[in-house]
Amino acid sequence: MRWYHTVVAFVAGWVLAMTLAATPYGGDIAQVVGPGTIAQLQTPWGMRIAFAPFWEAWQVVDAVFYAREKIDHARMIKGAIDGMLASLGDKYTFYQEPEKAKQTSDDMRGKTVGIGIYLRITDGNAYVWKPIANAPATKAGVQHDDQIIAVDAVQIATVIAGKSVDEASVAIAALIRGEAGTTVTLTLQRGTATPFRVTITRAEFVLPSVEWQTLAGNIAYIHISEFKTNTPDILVRGMREFGASKPRGYILDLRHNPGGLVDSAQGVLGLFYDGTALYEQRATGVRKEFRTTAPATPVALPTARLIVLIDGNSASASEIVAGALRDRYPDVQLVGTQSFGKGIVQNIYPLSNGGTIRLTISQWLTPNRIAIHGVGLTPDLVVDDDATATANAPCVAERKPAGTATLCRDPQLNAAIGLIP
Repeated sequence: MRWYHTVVAFVAGWVLAMTLAATPYGGDIAQVVGPGTIAQLQTPWGMRIAFAPFWEAWQVVDAVFYAREKIDHARMIKGAIDGMLASLGDKYTFYQEPEKAKQTSDDMRGKTVGIGIYLRITDGNAYVWKPIANAPATKAGVQHDDQIIAVDAVQIATVIAGKSVDEASVAIAALIRGEAGTTVTLTLQRGTATPFRVTITRAEFVLPSVEWQTLAGNIAYIHISEFKTNTPDILVRGMREFGASKPRGYILDLRHNPGGLVDSAQGVLGLFYDGTALYEQRATGVRKEFRTTAPATPVALPTARLIVLIDGNSASASEIVAGALRDRYPDVQLVGTQSFGKGIVQNIYPLSNGGTIRLTISQWLTPNRIAIHGVGLTPDLVVDDDATATANAPCVAERKPAGTATLCRDPQLNAAIGLIP
């Protein structure tokens, strides 16, 4: 009851103050007492003085801004959250709106429902950057660099006008995605040919994050493009295949790998050794050990020589894995160029509107307690991706030979192969 009287007194006092105050919005009290006031009442008591200017600004805008059609509460809230997080000065802490948060969550699961394409936004146009193998779009004949003109008769140029690349990608993905078994019709243009339509049935498909193959000389090659929820489980299959053939060496390719989930990195490391994967260090200085995670069913640990490929786009979880393997095994060598240097940990916190905040909570250290944030990992053998290098390496991952050639230009892979006895 005391709380009720307090709230009534607060509202009465606030309304009276707004009515009597010599302010631009004093005569617009019917508009001013709106959603912002209710939200203000939910502000913790200890923070109300600090938050008062924010709510005052909100009420002023909501009451008297002249272009009423431009007031969008959702965008105002996003702007407020973005501004708050930007004030922390940490580019890795950011807000994702509900649709983007859902897409990110689906992607990190390693499975999603849709047609299976990666988008590229260039000069106000949308293109298929890469159709995913065995996904509905690939089966329907969609190709790399097809321009997306429309989705179900909705013109893409209109959808993405005035949007950033990220906002445009989210908007297009929202149109394309849907329930499994439903259809979506894309209007595509291939080169300068006449646009054509293709109707695709949406389905659940696996987002590939691991590829493996056996190179000449019985060398096991593994490429991890990102650390998703299902990455360790997929890699288990490859490690079992390699275990049967007893390769004379392993090459783990983490180039252009932006990272992903820490527990996925722990699972990948669990296929190489049992022990410390990393240390997490909070601002208080307290360190917590995170150990490798063994697969659900045992897999023989590799004993042959291991080389890890890294470059300037190897970040976060890929640096965790590369750094841990070098700390664990003296004969493991990193080959390539200096890694990105993202040695901090983010947690994802869900919000009531379906959005999320990705917030930096700590930094991580390698098993030898080496911090790499802002520094990166220095290769044992520095090899640039020389554009003039001879095409004398196997074609792996997304690399394709030129013309009728059978080899690809990949000096870093070529150097790694040369290190395996």
